[in-house]
Amino acid sequence: MAKPHDWNDWAGGLTLVLQTIVYVPLLYVILMPWLCLVLVKLEKTPLFPGFFHAMASTGWLVASGIVGSVVLFVVILSLLR
Repeated sequence: MAKPHDWNDWAGGLTLVLQTIVYVPLLYVILMPWLCLVLVKLEKTPLFPGFFHAMASTGWLVASGIVGSVVLFVVILSLLR
């Protein structure tokens, strides 16, 4: 027997969209500076070398560390509850 529709059936899809909007840029900010740092250190900057050197700068690495720490803190806090 089919489950009757509820007024908030759309919430699951909206939650997925909102999580994608939030987490994809977060992962970009966390991972991209470190990837660029590896590429710069290996001298393998494929295209737009200025971009890779800029993303591997100290400011982006510090921002990446701060954002990563905040995300880790939130995840650990939610697991402890």
